Amino acid sequence: MEPLTPERRRAMTRTHLLEAAAVVFAEKGFHGASLDEVATAAGFTKGAVYSNFASKEDLFLALIDYRVEVQAASIMNELEGSSEPGAGDELTRIRDLIARGFDEDVSALHYEFLAYAVRHPEALAKLEATTRKQHEVVVHIIEQEWERRGYEPRYPSDVLATIMLALFDGLATTRFLSPALVTDDTLRQALEILYAVVDGEDSESAGR
Repeated sequence: MEPLTPERRRAMTRTHLLEAAAVVFAEKGFHGASLDEVATAAGFTKGAVYSNFASKEDLFLALIDYRVEVQAASIMNELEGSSEPGAGDELTRIRDLIARGFDEDVSALHYEFLAYAVRHPEALAKLEATTRKQHEVVVHIIEQEWERRGYEPRYPSDVLATIMLALFDGLATTRFLSPALVTDDTLRQALEILYAVVDGEDSESAGR
């Protein structure tokens, strides 16, 4: 058991607040939610919220970061847990993780905050910084996987990260508007295409 130091207690409080915020934002939306409601849902005072987050906007952006970190950790665990790099079951597990991330409430929140940020330069700058963090996380995942497989990439990792994020953002938008167009099978095929591009189809990679 780790000692419950003040730093660890603050980290636990922050995580609990973020998890409560996810529930409140999903139910009320960005504009409809209040910090009072988040505090109540978490079982803390409003002061506890302000001691961790400067504003509702700051809390929302921290929630995006938190979701990215959690999903990235899940994907890395799936990749590292695979007995053989590129195994078929690995693709299935990652596809299922991505499919679970295609949440209508999360998509609605994303579009609502994006519309808000477009008219608020400070919020837009913060959202851009958060997007760059997300990009860095994906670059890290790609490079870690290449290192694990032991070969040089055919394309720059930052370009692949941009394409992957744009692809799945687009799929999420389409699935939000018309779920029948983006099924789980669509996600499976999209992931297989990405793996084929990353792996390449030359004779060297075929042996792997």
